[in-house]
Parts: sequence; structure tokens; C-alpha cells
Amino acid sequence: MFGYQWFLEVFCSLKAHRIRTVFTGFGVMWAMLILLLLQGAGAGFYNGMVKRFQSYSNRFMSIHAGYRSTGTVHLTETLTEDLARNLNAFEQIMPVFRTDRSVAYAQVVHKSSILGVRVGYRKIKHLELVEGRFFTERDVAQKLPVCILGLKTKTALFDKQSAVGQPITVDGTVVGVIGVLEATDGMDDDTIIISSSLFKALFPQNVERVDTIMATLTPNQNPIQVAKKARAYLARCLNFERQDTQALQINSSSKRARPFQILFRVMQGFIWLVSLCFLVSGVVGVGNMMLVVVKERRQELAIRKVVGATSGHIMGLILLESIVINLISGILGLGIGISMLQWMNSYLLPIIEKHGIARFEFQFPMVVYALVFLVLSGCLAGIIPAKRALCIKPVDALNNE
Repeated sequence: MFGYQWFLEVFCSLKAHRIRTVFTGFGVMWAMLILLLLQGAGAGFYNGMVKRFQSYSNRFMSIHAGYRSTGTVHLTETLTEDLARNLNAFEQIMPVFRTDRSVAYAQVVHKSSILGVRVGYRKIKHLELVEGRFFTERDVAQKLPVCILGLKTKTALFDKQSAVGQPITVDGTVVGVIGVLEATDGMDDDTIIISSSLFKALFPQNVERVDTIMATLTPNQNPIQVAKKARAYLARCLNFERQDTQALQINSSSKRARPFQILFRVMQGFIWLVSLCFLVSGVVGVGNMMLVVVKERRQELAIRKVVGATSGHIMGLILLESIVINLISGILGLGIGISMLQWMNSYLLPIIEKHGIARFEFQFPMVVYALVFLVLSGCLAGIIPAKRALCIKPVDALNNE
């Protein structure tokens, strides 16, 4: 429908009224810039919260022993392996051993929980390190006397001093510190983590029972159904009623994760609402400008009709001019917005990252949808001015001039 000559006419018209074109397009450009910045900021906040609360993943599950009418329920390492084999629903599963002991560094003595875990514990709990490293298979196989400190334990023993490479005494055994965890919202803050093989060697009297069974589910597993199957299996093995919630506690993070998911969806919807309001205001400005353009070009449009221009040709010119203004302004807004997000990631993010904000980013499909919206809105903004242009009577327009 639109040929080279059409675009040439549109660009000549826009060039002839530069100031009006710039101010009209600025509204759309500003709206697109705000949309991109809001989306980027929302993504940064979302990514930061997801990073901070990764343990609320739908795939995480923990099992804790409780009490029944006949006494305490005991979980064991063998039972953990049997559960994994019979349910076949876990990507990773491991027993976590625990005991409370006094640890010392120089003259400082601190009572802390000692956890015996496998190498996959870091992945299951999504733990990050402030310094140092986590266990390796070699550490576990050779039962090397190394440990990782929770942040509170590290502060209690070393204060602001670096802990990596320093020896501490755990119940009379010297153990080297190889890492320090970031602050967490769970029990890992005030713990000392050692490999399960070292735990068995140091505390053989505490390995008959398991404190917790931790697992991540395989993709597409329903956490509620897996929890029911796990409870039924363990109830048969440990001789308690499956309805007895005091005997066994199975915590699936799907229920805890749901409020966060709803919150983020509401925030995302609110961001889109505000962004679309800005875009609509910009498009309305373009529509108002096109009404002014039609009024100023009444004589020109009348002459075009006299010399044989069709209604479709005139309507197409007005619509195309509206679309071009929206599209060019939107692309400029996107370009500026992307540049600003990159600048924020390079210079601003390192400053505010500690406050729970992650990388600012946008989704490419969102850019495509925004550009399609601009083209459609350009058509809508030009419809009323184009119809008004069609109503111009050449005789009246020329006589008025």
C-alpha cells in the first residue's frame, strides 16, 4: 500500500515542522523510556528477591522427625537411601547430621551447631560464599579436616578478621576454615558445616540418627503429591499413622513460595499498567498533533483532491505520518532505555546490589510487543484526523483560505 513516494512526502512534512514533530514525538519517546526503565527495575527487584529466597523454590523439600505416642521417631541414612530409591522423585536427596558443640579460636569460645553434609548441600540450599570455597569430592573421600562457617559463627570467632585459612578447634579437633557463607534467613548462619564423612569420624555417636532429610525434586514433580507419598512410605517404615503430623514434618516450600509469586505478579501487572498509561498519554499527544496537522493542511489536502487524489491516498498519508512518529520516537526511547539499563548495571548495580537488587534486564519479546503496540496505536491515533481529512470539501477549504 505504501510506496517510496509516500514515505518521502511524510518525511518532508515532518522536516518542515521540526519543532512540532520533536515535541510531539518526545511524549512517545518518554513513555517508552519509562516503560523500559520500569520493566528493568522490576526485573532487578524480582531477580534480587529470587536470589535471596531461592530456598523457597517449589522443588525444595525437607523432612524432620518428630514424636509419636510410643516415643521419638528416628530418621536414618539408610532410610534416606531407601526413600530415594522407592519414590524416584528426587533430583538430589541427602541426610543432614547435626550436633551442638563448643568451638574455639585463640581465646574465643563459641557454642555452635555442627552440620555434617554432602557436597550437594550447597546446591540444595542455594548457599553463596562471602569468601573461600565449598567442599569437593576429594575433601569428602579423604575426610579432610576442613569446615565452612556461617556468618554469625565467623563474626563470633573472628570478628572482622578473615577466617579462611585459619584453624579452629571443634570439640578438641583442629579443623581448617575453607569458606564463609553469606548471611541467610535459615539455620545456616550460626553453624559450622563439615563433610558427612568427617562428621562420622569425629562424632560416631551422633550418626545413628539423621537430623533432617533434604531434597530437591525432579522437574515437573508435584510437591504436594511427593510429600504425601514420602509420608506414606515413612509411616510404613517407622510404624506411625500417616495422618500423625507430630510424628513427621514434611516442609515443601511451594506454600511459602506462593505469596512471593503472587506479590511479584501483582507488581509486574502494576508496572505494565503504569507503563501503558504513559504510552497512551504519548499516543493521545500524537493524535492531537495530527488533528492540528489536518487543520493546517486543509488547502493542500483540498488541492490534492481536486487533482485526483483518492480518499485512500489522503487517509494513508495521515495514518503513515502518525505511525512514523510513533515508531521512530518509540525506537529512540528503547535505545536510550537500553543504554541507561546497561549503565545502571555497570555503575549503579555494584552500589545497590547488597540491598537485594540484582541485574536490571528486559525481555526481548517485551520490546517486540511494545513496537507492535506503537504501530497499532499510531493507526488508532491517526484514524480521527484521517477521517476529518476525508470530510474536507475542496471548494470550502479554498474559499476559507
